[in-house]
Amino acid sequence: MSASAAAAGQSQPEPRPATGRVLPTSSIGDVLKQLQGDFPDVTVSKIRFLEAEGLVTPQRSKSGYRRFSPEDISRLRYILANQRDSFLPLKVIKEQLEAMDSGKVTPVDARRSVAGTVTPDQFRQATVRRLTRADVASRAGVEESFIASLVKISLLTPDAAGFFSVDDVDVVRIAAKMGEYGIDNRHLKTLATQAQRQADLVNQVAGPVAHGRDENARERSAELSREVSALVVSLHAALIKGKLPR
Repeated sequence: MSASAAAAGQSQPEPRPATGRVLPTSSIGDVLKQLQGDFPDVTVSKIRFLEAEGLVTPQRSKSGYRRFSPEDISRLRYILANQRDSFLPLKVIKEQLEAMDSGKVTPVDARRSVAGTVTPDQFRQATVRRLTRADVASRAGVEESFIASLVKISLLTPDAAGFFSVDDVDVVRIAAKMGEYGIDNRHLKTLATQAQRQADLVNQVAGPVAHGRDENARERSAELSREVSALVVSLHAALIKGKLPR
């Protein structure tokens, strides 16, 4: 499977088994249907992005449409599963695939990241964002008034319709736990301000990429945003650890 062939955009001959029969191929829409059962967040733009990054190289029909072989679909499953289950960034997954493509028995170590670091996958958007204030309070085991106090200091921000996400539940749980140690809303507001500044830093890096003219600009920006966010938070955690008494 040659990444250079895909980059060149040239049509490749249909794969043929020993019998000479043409192997079945799937359109990108068919691939999406096959993958969404296990990977609900996958999109057409995501698949195109993975192709642009050289992780998968579907053939092209004479009319220019992408045609994915069963091997291509298995490769996509491998990529998506590693992102979801092992929290691996794409550059590490690509190294693994290249190691396997080259015939190495042992691919690149999937878990070579520094112990204690935050992973990019933890910055993916929450899959559920239709929780009411009562839902969040119930899931987090707190009173609704506590939710209201966190919204007031901008630790929580509901969407335009007033709904929250599953990630907001985690924020509430953590804030409630911190309260048990005497960390009140005044301190939490400071943390919220710091988080906004860190988010602004990430956006300075990833934001311009989203305005690129290629079709994968937004997906590339999102991936970059997750990777930089993980680095920022990991550095922040390491700095705090270094300031603690020994």
